[in-house]
Amino acid sequence: MRAIGDLATFMLSGQFQARLRISAETAAQEATTGITQEKTRHLGGSTLAISLLDRKAQLLEQHQRGIAEAAVFASATQQLLDRIQNQASQLASDLALASQIQTSSELKTLSVSAERVFVDTVNALSTEIAGRFLLSGSATDAKPLLDGQTLLDMLRNDIVGPMTPDAAKNAIAGWFETLGGPFETNVYSGSVSGFAQHSIGPENTVTFGLRADSDSVRELLAGLATAVFASEPALGFAVSDQQDLLEQARKTLVQTDRTLTEERAGVGLIEMMIEASRVETENELERTDLNRMSLLGVDQFQAASEFEAAQQQLDVFYRIAARQGRVSLAEYLR
Repeated sequence: MRAIGDLATFMLSGQFQARLRISAETAAQEATTGITQEKTRHLGGSTLAISLLDRKAQLLEQHQRGIAEAAVFASATQQLLDRIQNQASQLASDLALASQIQTSSELKTLSVSAERVFVDTVNALSTEIAGRFLLSGSATDAKPLLDGQTLLDMLRNDIVGPMTPDAAKNAIAGWFETLGGPFETNVYSGSVSGFAQHSIGPENTVTFGLRADSDSVRELLAGLATAVFASEPALGFAVSDQQDLLEQARKTLVQTDRTLTEERAGVGLIEMMIEASRVETENELERTDLNRMSLLGVDQFQAASEFEAAQQQLDVFYRIAARQGRVSLAEYLR
């Protein structure tokens, strides 16, 4: 009978110890966070309001992730346009010197510079960020263009002499701009109708309206290609013809510079919308957290006091248990 009594006492003391430890841990968490650990009891069994707030917070956090992705996409697009515009602008400045150059070898140097810019520009137009291509329209998983050197080689195969400078310029423009032409059918692989869109709020979506097959991009590439082919040996243009083509290319680049500035301004407006949505979403999350705290908040000083009380009871329990253990051991050894 005594053995059974000892077992019962041990079980009861174990349960008491467990309750004290749970009380201490709960009070410690409440003192630290200021939020009750027993939501249902704290709310009197009515948890609908807090469930709605939790759901709202989840949706806002999803919007935050969408806003962050849109911000990265917009920033990368802005950097891409900046890179393309700066290179084209510098080349246009260099081409302004063509009228002062009187030898084919020096004019060839300008065409070589144009070729470098052309290849780099085409490759830049296929920039991707986090696995999504910037200028493929809605088909962000598809690389929009062939690589720059491959595209230029295709163009060289199609633009063959002999022809006049005007015929060469028109052939290059047609290659890029003709509906159903080589650029559309063999080079561009992105979406032909939709644009990249990002959700930045419950009812807010931003649309990136620039694709690698846009009129402005085609005009830019045609202008660069004209500068490249001005000194193409296979076409055999005279110095005066080369100068004329390089000047026409320069005028095209100056025109596309203004267009690129407008495109960048458009992306800038999108960035402002994204930032405004980010601030609004963060503020709404803060309001949601405050509402949640008003429902689940506890007095942290009281929770700290409860933690201290539970700790003291645990200390007393352990001391008593230790004494009992030593007494029982002594009696057992007798």
